[in-house]
Amino acid sequence: MIRTETSLPPRALNFLKWCYRFVNADWQHANRDASLPDQGFEPEFRGRCTVQFQGLDCMISQPREMCLTGDLRTASGVLHEIDLVAQFPDLTAVIELKNRLAYPPEKNDVIVFFAKLLDYIALNPILLAREVLPIFMSTTAFEPTGLAACLGLGVHAISPSLRPLPVLIESARLMRNEVVNQLPLPLETRGAFDDFAAQLNRLSLVLDQVSLSSRCGYLSETAILLKAIDGSEAATLAEELRRLNAECSSLLAAFRAEKAKRVTA
Repeated sequence: MIRTETSLPPRALNFLKWCYRFVNADWQHANRDASLPDQGFEPEFRGRCTVQFQGLDCMISQPREMCLTGDLRTASGVLHEIDLVAQFPDLTAVIELKNRLAYPPEKNDVIVFFAKLLDYIALNPILLAREVLPIFMSTTAFEPTGLAACLGLGVHAISPSLRPLPVLIESARLMRNEVVNQLPLPLETRGAFDDFAAQLNRLSLVLDQVSLSSRCGYLSETAILLKAIDGSEAATLAEELRRLNAECSSLLAAFRAEKAKRVTA
């Protein structure tokens, strides 16, 4: 059974679920703008965020945001363009958006994104007083080194059929509730879920250590705490995350089929 829970606050988890739903489903049916290099992926996501979170004390950044929505400067003295920032009272989500059909996001894309964020944090430790959620969204699958870099740096990678770890854990929790409520399942499905849960527990224990909130901490107005974490197994963990996502999709389909049988019986 699932022995781990996501360490993210509810608002951060809900935002990740919203991001996954957009890239996995909503974008597939959205209108494309052929005049833009990303076919309108970024403005479409920004517009939907503005509507979705209206009235929830949320500030969505304008195009070409250069100051992290707070008139902030960087330790390097060079401002960086951030694709989108969603700022809530207890959460700052910082998102990189890629709709690049020619070649998938790779390690340098992720490292540059992380470096830009760290450059802001290094001069503005107060950012760490609330949850900082780095997200890299892509309409195509990540190149293997790109996904490994995301996991090693605590960036939440999201692409079609690739749920970030907290969303994967939430999906497993919902399936666990169905098992607890005695949804009748074939022995094969129940065994597959138990194996999936055990492997997810192991992956969660490792990846929880590399999250930004575990790696970085607020020390004072002029200092941050940075914890060194070995990311040498990131490539292996990336393969495992992909595999568990595929298994999760299969299990969810099997659980839904069994629930549908019970409703129509």
